[in-house]
Amino acid sequence: MNKYFLYTSATPAYGGGKPPKSLEIPRANSGGQTGNDAEPVAGDRFLVASGKGGSFDCIIPHSFILKEIRPSGAVLELERSYMNDVSFDKARAIFNRGFSTGMNQVTQKEYEDVVALMGGALLSEDELLKHVKKFISARGYYFSDETIANYHICMKTRPFVILAGLSGTGKSKLSQLYAEAIGHTVQNGRYLRLAVRPSWNDDRFLLGYLNSITGEYVTEPAVEFVINAEKDRENLYFFCLDEMNLAHVEYYFSQFLSAMEEENASDRRIYLYSDVAQKRLQAQGKPVDVDRIAIIPDNLLFTGTINVDETTQPISDKVIDRANTIEFFDIELSKVPDRQPTPEPVRVSNSTWNNYRVLQPENTCRPKVMEINEILNKSGLGLGYRVLREIELYMGNSAGLLDANAAFDLQVKQRILPRVRGTAAILATLRELIAYMKAHNLNRSGVRLEEMEGRLKRDGYTSFWR
Repeated sequence: MNKYFLYTSATPAYGGGKPPKSLEIPRANSGGQTGNDAEPVAGDRFLVASGKGGSFDCIIPHSFILKEIRPSGAVLELERSYMNDVSFDKARAIFNRGFSTGMNQVTQKEYEDVVALMGGALLSEDELLKHVKKFISARGYYFSDETIANYHICMKTRPFVILAGLSGTGKSKLSQLYAEAIGHTVQNGRYLRLAVRPSWNDDRFLLGYLNSITGEYVTEPAVEFVINAEKDRENLYFFCLDEMNLAHVEYYFSQFLSAMEEENASDRRIYLYSDVAQKRLQAQGKPVDVDRIAIIPDNLLFTGTINVDETTQPISDKVIDRANTIEFFDIELSKVPDRQPTPEPVRVSNSTWNNYRVLQPENTCRPKVMEINEILNKSGLGLGYRVLREIELYMGNSAGLLDANAAFDLQVKQRILPRVRGTAAILATLRELIAYMKAHNLNRSGVRLEEMEGRLKRDGYTSFWR
């Protein structure tokens, strides 16, 4: 008869991501409270708790089976993955007792009750995207399968995506409905859509400001949203900056752009006020009730929508280099569906989201990127390390969702072509790029380059933006 166990370890901390197919519990950690029954044997089932700061934090969303006992420890084999991890606060209500570090025997009912909190078996990405499409369609909107998959992959690759196009083409709706389909809404406080105003000329419109006279920090909805996301690492948070190019993006969003460069979430710091100001106010008996530093956590995802018209500001390379740009110009009105009853959301937690992410770059496309870079260098438009790395990350995250050639074509269009602009001096470069795209069957990028060549001949100047 199978027995059931909870293995607890505060280190290493669980950071999401794909689970290992096997996991070895060191002999030194195999103690714990195994109860009066015999020691674990092959076939027994395990849950695994992880944590941070020397204490248990959550039970990770995977079940394991004991494969064998070795002199070095017990080897667990992955049995099944689930949708959500379980915080230890929730688990305490089931166990109603403490646990020591190591192997702890639990009852079958306790084991099953914890698994029930994990929200069912983990959906494949293909199943998840079918659900998102069905959800969006039921709300009366249409986006192609490629657009939905592309947006999903872009968000996995880097937590900042730009949706560009004409007004009324569904840019902000894609952001909102995608978030709602996976359980994150305005109502539960995990989706924020903020309209950018032309007067935004520094980051206080997002971050608020310190009143040095009263010692009060006056917050704005954006910084409150960031702080809430950092406190609630269990859930995803979606932040949509609507019409973000009504003001110069670098003026009000520069701290965010810089912070998102850091690989480690704990290093993505936004400074709200200075250390000197904090010490001065403390000396005056006016402690500030908001921490000096806000962290941009890895469960916070940004989308910016931009309209391409005469009322907006140009997007600089600093912004373009840090985001995928998805275009919305051609709307297939004949495919817009009638509204239907909306299906129930499928809640995707932060741990589930990390299960879908691929952190290892796929570098088989590097020779092509280098060839394109050589062409661009002839006009002084070469690429940097960031663009190369994130193209490779996109390729890794697109596996199984998009054809490899289509994925690379989208990356050329979204990450490379927005940098291409100039006068008649770049005509030879444009033509060489067009020839390269045709030779490698990169049709999306080739069509856009031909449009750019046409505008260059007509206007004497061209850029990616229509």
